[in-house]
Amino acid sequence: MAGVSASRTVKGPIGLVGAGYIGHLFAQQFALAGYEVRAWSPSSSVHTLGDRLRQSLATLAQIGMVEAGEVDAVAARVSTHDDLATALAPCGAVLEAIVEDAAAKSACFADIEAAVAPEALLWSATSNFPMTKLAADLARPERAVVLHPVQTQLIIFVEVVPGSRTSEATVAATMGFCAEVGLRAVRVRKEIPGFLWNRVWFAMLREMLHLVDIGAVEPQELDEIVQTTLRAFVPVFGPLQMTDLIGHDTLRDISNALYPELAADHTASSTVEALVRDGRLGVKSGQGFYDDGDERMAALTLALYEAARQLEGGPD
Repeated sequence: MAGVSASRTVKGPIGLVGAGYIGHLFAQQFALAGYEVRAWSPSSSVHTLGDRLRQSLATLAQIGMVEAGEVDAVAARVSTHDDLATALAPCGAVLEAIVEDAAAKSACFADIEAAVAPEALLWSATSNFPMTKLAADLARPERAVVLHPVQTQLIIFVEVVPGSRTSEATVAATMGFCAEVGLRAVRVRKEIPGFLWNRVWFAMLREMLHLVDIGAVEPQELDEIVQTTLRAFVPVFGPLQMTDLIGHDTLRDISNALYPELAADHTASSTVEALVRDGRLGVKSGQGFYDDGDERMAALTLALYEAARQLEGGPD
């Protein structure tokens, strides 16, 4: 984990607007790096943030990623507030992590901008919306940039996605901050919906769900195939590097034959629609493709933390 830095990229605390799953992960990351975090949320999630932080920090201590004696001190760096302006006034940067709704986010940014100093950095954890759209009505859109996390139980890396009016100074400061707090940052060089990882992830999910829709395979069997295959080569070869082994002439021929057969759905899978109708929403309801009971989820959560720890050093 990142330690406390003597020279701060962001002067002052970090503001957090939205204290759900993503907000919790960012608060933890910032606090572990020594930053004070001041959190406010339009929902009741802010009232449980402290307890959730202590629970996740205790899990990190259990696997040796945090000293047990540091859990309370790290959690104490995160304060919660009932008023947005009070929470954000002293902050040098603010991360918005509310519901994934463009109109709500744009309105939230207007409130944030009114509460902070003119030089404060404005970040959004949106997983889909371009900053050009979210910052359209801001007085200073040059200081706003997307900071989208890709995570397990810990944030593995972030996508830094500037809008059309985001300044290079904002991008540079954000990239520097990420390095300071132990986040691997990738600058997305074209402002596209979904950014990088979600487009790759949902393309794979679309095909996997299509195979389930047409009855070609059971969900658990397909998960096992993908997990086993990715474990075998991704730690050594990225998928694009793997194409060098296949041969690009062979890749071209397979692509021309296979692409017309792949899923090209423009709406959600029929299997997913059926799960939603049946109230099988996954972890939040206890059932989905799997029976997600508390005991199973506790074991999976611990396994995710351990996997994230192994990834901390990055590829060789």
